[in-house]
Amino acid sequence: PNYGLRVDDHTSFIRGGNYSRTKLNFQKEGLLFGPYLNLPVILELGVPMLGGLQWTSSISTGLINRSEGLSNLTTQFNYNGSIGDQVTFMAAFNYMQEDNLTMVGVSGGFSYANFTWTFEADQAENWIEGNTSLAIYDELAWGIFKGIQLIGKYDYFDPKTEWLSGALSRYTLGIEIYPLNIIEIKLQVRINKIDMDDAITPDPEYLIQTHFWF
Repeated sequence: PNYGLRVDDHTSFIRGGNYSRTKLNFQKEGLLFGPYLNLPVILELGVPMLGGLQWTSSISTGLINRSEGLSNLTTQFNYNGSIGDQVTFMAAFNYMQEDNLTMVGVSGGFSYANFTWTFEADQAENWIEGNTSLAIYDELAWGIFKGIQLIGKYDYFDPKTEWLSGALSRYTLGIEIYPLNIIEIKLQVRINKIDMDDAITPDPEYLIQTHFWF
């Protein structure tokens, strides 16, 4: 469904998050949009509105529960605009409902010269049963040459906001290379921090991702 930024890094907490857990026995370390998501049967409608505002809404079979019923409702209001000739920006409000899961979020960003900043924040009720979870994504990209970007990124996930500890923070530095317009190669170094007394800080992660578009 058309929810949020839909970034291509499925390990971001606003997507699927960590699949190799941080050894804290957390039930989940990210939201539901991982690579193993059930592919839904979906009906989506998009309507251009005033100026750069667009509304999309969809109904679909379950993303979480494998059911043939139309149990998922997703909607987004998205605005694209510019300031002068050099700055472009976008902002969006997102909403999803499936059974007792409710997600609301905001996303957006702006681009100036060779710099692009994007962000997303989502609150999920009952993604972890009986709890409220919060996921945040914040990235700055600098296009140093054609086909090469340096990126700095901050990811945050609090699985149970009612608790005073237990949140995960991830800091990322990396480079993204586009040797062809159908290939992306990501090289990243990531450090995870755990907000919990006596928690062992995980070792740095070294990540290589490759994406293809056809």
